[in-house]
Amino acid sequence: MTSNLELDIYQKIGKALKDIRLEKKLTLQQIEKMSDQYATRISKAENGKVNLSLGWIIHYCNVLDINPAEVFTRAFADDFKSKQLDLLFDKFETYKSSQILKE
Repeated sequence: MTSNLELDIYQKIGKALKDIRLEKKLTLQQIEKMSDQYATRISKAENGKVNLSLGWIIHYCNVLDINPAEVFTRAFADDFKSKQLDLLFDKFETYKSSQILKE
């Protein structure tokens, strides 16, 4: 059974793959011809409807002629920014507390 977290991960990766494909102005039919995957499978993957293996993601990245790191960077950019803000706020609270103690 797939958890909500896993579904969210697949959706983010799928959206990143789809965005890149569209930026390259490639259709699902063109990708189908370039790979060994059916357009319906690719569409389901891009929409987060199927589980994605790392091997499948790498294969699709090769078809798109991109580095897999690009997909993960795009997919989780918001999560990374959120984590960075959390760390910044934690540091601010620590700084603020230490300043209060000095006064």
